[in-house]
Order: sequence, then C-alpha cells, then structure tokens
Amino acid sequence: LYGTKSVIYTDHESLQYIFDQKELNMHQKRWIELLSDYECEIKYHPGKANVVADALSRKERLKPR
Repeated sequence: LYGTKSVIYTDHESLQYIFDQKELNMHQKRWIELLSDYECEIKYHPGKANVVADALSRKERLKPR
C-alpha cells in the first residue's frame, strides 16, 4: 500500500472525520499516526448496504471429518 492512494470503506460513520478533529484522545492519536504512513481516504459505507461482507461473515462452514 505504500506509494498508492487507497480508499478505506467503513460502516463507522464518525471515523471519516477523524482527520478533521482538533482534539484527539491517545487512542485516536495512535490511529492517526498509523494511518499517516499511508495515502488513504476514509469513506462511510452503511453496514446494511454492505451485503458482500455480510454474506462472507454468514457463509456456512464445513465441519471437519
């Protein structure tokens, strides 16, 4: 991901505004520091609309024999 622009889609709506915050707690500061190494944009995608991720999380699992 280094050197390429990435788009991160999340169902955490307030996360898209983390770069615009004036005051951050320590947990948020660590996330900003981690994400600052990458050229990325965070976009909100409602969880109900994310049917692909939902389908993957509900996929039947084969029982071991």
